[in-house]
Amino acid sequence: MFSLVILYSTLLACSAFIGVVAWRYDLYDREPPAPIAAAILLGAVLMFLAGRAQGVLIDLTVDHALSMVSDTTWAAFAGITEEIAKLTTVVLILVLFRRHFNDPMDGLVYGAFAGLGAAIEESVFHMGFKSTTMILPGQEPVRLAGHLVMGGIGGFGLGMLAIRHPRWWAWTLGSLAGAIVLHFLWDVVAFAAAERARDTGKTSWTFIASGVGLMFVGMVGFRGLVARGSRLSKRHFSSAT
Repeated sequence: MFSLVILYSTLLACSAFIGVVAWRYDLYDREPPAPIAAAILLGAVLMFLAGRAQGVLIDLTVDHALSMVSDTTWAAFAGITEEIAKLTTVVLILVLFRRHFNDPMDGLVYGAFAGLGAAIEESVFHMGFKSTTMILPGQEPVRLAGHLVMGGIGGFGLGMLAIRHPRWWAWTLGSLAGAIVLHFLWDVVAFAAAERARDTGKTSWTFIASGVGLMFVGMVGFRGLVARGSRLSKRHFSSAT
């Protein structure tokens, strides 16, 4: 029991640190605690439902489309369902906290926290409650950061609604597509690495380099959207005053 307390305390501390880093990107109108907490909670709940949806899709594929059974198909299911779940979280925040959704950065910020909630749920699923180790596995901080980045990218487009951008829908679809593709590629590499590790007992440097490369692409994309969103926010709030 004590080891679980230490393990999950470390997970929460790591989540809090990554969340604060993301929150600080919101320079001009930082979001209050209530909608951020709601985004994390809804992100976790919808991630759970996305997992159930993946289970249904996998069963249907095995039963009716056996030729499609592959890690690539499972990666596609994961990328699509999980990124749609994060974007749905942003939509719910927009509806529930409309007064606070007033900044071009809000889509990215709430998407990032939806991703953080999704990552926490996934970490709990993988670690369970029977672990005897007190050391947080090395992949968990990567999971937290990865889901946060992909959630932020996928949610960015909805922030265009705050400034009544005429092509907000195109931004939304484009952002979601980018997050899905990044997530899909990440899972393809992760599944291939896991299979290689099962077969040979070791992971190829090719997979490690591919994973690092995808994380770098995601971080560059995320920071690029932060920069663009910050410029739009500055212009938006300057014109409002």
